Amino acid sequence: MTKAQIIDQIIEKKNEELKVVEEKFYAIEKKRDQKYFETIQGYFGGEFTLDDVYIKHDYSSTFVVKRPHDQYDYDKELITLRFRDDWSTGEFTNIETSMYSTNDNSQWELERIYTAGEVAKVLLDHGDDIVAAFNHTKNAFAEKYNKAREARWSVEADIQKLKDEKNQSYLDIAREKLNGEGLVFEGDKKGAIDLRWDWTVRGITSARILSKTASGKSADIEISTYGNEPRTYEKVRMSNIDALLWQYRDKVILTK
Repeated sequence: MTKAQIIDQIIEKKNEELKVVEEKFYAIEKKRDQKYFETIQGYFGGEFTLDDVYIKHDYSSTFVVKRPHDQYDYDKELITLRFRDDWSTGEFTNIETSMYSTNDNSQWELERIYTAGEVAKVLLDHGDDIVAAFNHTKNAFAEKYNKAREARWSVEADIQKLKDEKNQSYLDIAREKLNGEGLVFEGDKKGAIDLRWDWTVRGITSARILSKTASGKSADIEISTYGNEPRTYEKVRMSNIDALLWQYRDKVILTK
């Protein structure tokens, strides 16, 4: 079993672990957001003149006031409420409103403006209380929410480290070959390298390092291109040569 295969097995187990911590995180988030929505419903419920106006919880602390429109197959947005927080404290500070503008003076659009006014009245009368209620809910869930989020981030970080390690294992295989018997590109997928900023060699079928400079920053490299004899290129920067490692990973190793 290769190192990459072993890592794949570990990643598979980590993905199962991620599902568990994600379920816990989303469950806590859902309960918190439901409390947010209940607060909104408590302040805006019964405040609209039009019977078909309602508030939809969009995501997190964003809410959209909507209403059906006979010319659309979906309910249209009347006005959106977004709770903004202070990046340094995390507390909600105010409620931002947004709505589209139009020169349409139809009854529906005029009623939209009228409804927006009703939203504005609630915010003028109770805006501070609503923000305070949201902060109370946020603080009540903070410990559980943050703990679940950190657990999720931790597993995600572990998975990313494993993916990076797996990728590095491929590059290590390519590097060993490049410094030994050479990289071989078979079939239609050939390699390419920038020898200089204005000189690119394409159609590479094989490449191997012959020697490196004392600093290790440049090397002499033997390159074969399709239909041509091997040719040696001197003092090519290693940063350019390393591009072949990624190409070998993508065009050879990952296709097996």
